[in-house]
Formats: sequence, structure tokens, C-alpha cells
Amino acid sequence: MKKREIDAVASALADPENSERTAEEVAALAIQALDDVRSRTHRLAVIGQIQYGPQEETHTVALGPFSSPLLLDSPAKLKAVLERPCTDAREPGRGLAWDPKRKVGRGRFMLAPFFAKPLDAWEFYRGDTVAEGVVEAVTALPRSVTPACTCGLKHRPACRWCGKAIEATCFLHEPEAPVHRCRTAA
Repeated sequence: MKKREIDAVASALADPENSERTAEEVAALAIQALDDVRSRTHRLAVIGQIQYGPQEETHTVALGPFSSPLLLDSPAKLKAVLERPCTDAREPGRGLAWDPKRKVGRGRFMLAPFFAKPLDAWEFYRGDTVAEGVVEAVTALPRSVTPACTCGLKHRPACRWCGKAIEATCFLHEPEAPVHRCRTAA
């Protein structure tokens, strides 16, 4: 535990009015004090995708929240944190690279800001010039991204809706290849 967390819990426990409270009420106040501190300091989450076997579906997972070396109150500070080589969240994220127990599988991760309420997420980016630049970059992204090469895939992926195998074509090298459209045909 960090000093701020210990100080917050100690302050809640040292309250003179605790003599008139039950043990459960004092415990709840101490936990609330700790949560209040962590809601400002533990603002990073690890978002990952893991896959056990070559034909297994991808599972999305979230780890956290983790503490941030800076108080994350703006997108600029988030960018500064993400540029740092180490944070408390990176090591658990690296643990998603593969199943350490069975020594198989694969995974990837990214760090994201963690919010307790949807409004906090909206307010984090609202009216910020950095956030507006991010929105512009993201909305321009689909026009500038080329498909990934899938020539080396050994299996044919299955359609997530109909379950049939999708024709193995590489849209990077065969841009005119037909697209599987089972949902629109139904």
C-alpha cells in the first residue's frame, strides 16, 4: 500500500466518533476512505485479448485498476503515462502474452484509462484539444488502414454468425476477392 492509502485509512480509523459506531460501520468507513483515494490514483486498466489454441475464439479480458505514476486528469497526462517505460499495469499486461501454466496460447494487451462512472469518461475527454485530435485521427483511420496479410494462416476462420468456414483469401494481395456476407443474405 502507498502512503496516501495508509493515511486515508488511518484517518478514518482515528475518527473520535468511531467509539459510537459498530465494527462494521468503522470497517465500511475505512474501505470508503481507501476507495476514495484509489478512485483518484488507480486510473489505469489493462485491456487484453487472449487465445488458447490456433482455432479458438479470442476472449477479451480486463485487469485492474492499477495505479498511475501521474494523476490522470487529462488526455495529455494519459499520453505522458503511456510513453513511460514502466507502470504498475504493464507487467500484468505482459502476463497475457501466453498461458504461463500450460506454456501455450497467445495474447496482447493495451493500457486504457479506468473510470468508475460513464460521466467521468466523458468529462475526461470533453472539450480537450488533445481529445479532439484523437477523435479526428480515429475517424480518419479507416481510410488510411490497409488490410493485414493473411496469406500465412494455416486454418480457415469460421464466420461468427453462421459458423461456416470463410474462404481463405488475403484481402491485402487480393483486394477484389468476394466477401462472406451470410448476415445480409438472411
